Amino acid sequence: MADQKRMHQDIETLRKISEPCAAGTQRPSYTPEYREGVEYMKGRMAEFGLEVREDTVGNLFGVLRGTDPEAPSIISGSHLDSVKCSGAFDGIAGVVCALEAARMIQESKKPLKHTYEVLGTIGEEGTRFGQVLIGSQFMEGSFGEAQLDSVKGLEDGLTLRETIRNYGLTGDPAGACRRQDKVKAFIELHAEQGPILENAGKSIGIVENIVAISWLEVSVHGVASHPGTIPMDVRHDAGVGAFELICAVTRYAAQHYNGIATVTTGRLNLLPGSTNCIPSECDFTLDIRTCDEAARADLIRYTVETAKQVAVKCRVEINVQEAVHREHVPTDSHIEDLVEEAAAKLGYSHMRMNSGAGHDAMIFKRIWPAGMIFLPSHEGLTHHPDELVAFEDMEKGANVLYEVIRMLDEE
Repeated sequence: MADQKRMHQDIETLRKISEPCAAGTQRPSYTPEYREGVEYMKGRMAEFGLEVREDTVGNLFGVLRGTDPEAPSIISGSHLDSVKCSGAFDGIAGVVCALEAARMIQESKKPLKHTYEVLGTIGEEGTRFGQVLIGSQFMEGSFGEAQLDSVKGLEDGLTLRETIRNYGLTGDPAGACRRQDKVKAFIELHAEQGPILENAGKSIGIVENIVAISWLEVSVHGVASHPGTIPMDVRHDAGVGAFELICAVTRYAAQHYNGIATVTTGRLNLLPGSTNCIPSECDFTLDIRTCDEAARADLIRYTVETAKQVAVKCRVEINVQEAVHREHVPTDSHIEDLVEEAAAKLGYSHMRMNSGAGHDAMIFKRIWPAGMIFLPSHEGLTHHPDELVAFEDMEKGANVLYEVIRMLDEE
């Protein structure tokens, strides 16, 4: 069975490896702190007999060779980077549990037929570049020379190529791409990052779909003027137009698609941005997420139609454009069934569910069978210093992962 103490040691050590920040852990990709975290994990992998390597863009592997060199690999892991002022479990829990499964395989004295790889991806979070899933996309092959020069740091302006070379790696896409490799399965264990499992009293989540995402960019154009001299009924207030539309769309989503879809305004800018001036411009985003394509289409339709009505009512011009459109990704049904079988065998409460966040597994599903195991997030907190996955649940997750690996190996 999995050892909570070992996993606790890994989580707490990585928690302390952080850039200075107001609270929590901050370990963006390609920083000295990220390197320190990688070196710690390399040591832990080597300690338990894994072959350790780092690819040309910074993805970390701990490899446990199987007895059949022709058998395709089984891979498990998640990301090692964090957002700013984050917790200690997002991504890291998946890498630590994948490593714990390797330790359990070693301790069982029953080697696998298939090679097992523990993976820590780099650049999953968009903290440094505004681009997510960097490491997995290099492995999958959709990232290459073009992205090395087009993706740039949000703060330093350096290209991804320059950043990787400053980190001490070549950045050669061919050295990271594994599109042609034979892989039997990729399993990503991850904190749920929401309250569903905890509220349902379940220990294990079996992910069936990874959510579709649409990002709408909305611009509202009005007329700036003095706030005290223009009557309320003749204003061209871009701020009021924006707020009317935001409230209408979020109410509509809550009334018609609660539990099915989410709508979030994560960015809003007012111009000229003065206390004593009616806003002439307002730009904002709407993040729409759902695994129901009909719901997504209806929410976009409603947004566009309501924007026309609000524009007339508020005497403004409103433009709506879909900047990002990603389809939902169903996970591999066979892996889903194996996770469910393993949880039932171990007597752990479990449920099938969807993921409301994007993950490396959605990229790997393009080329390999891929599935996900969710663990409860206390109070649903994530990207927050108080983010917590109970170590009892991590133990259960590692045990389920181990059983799934064994079942895959014996097929």
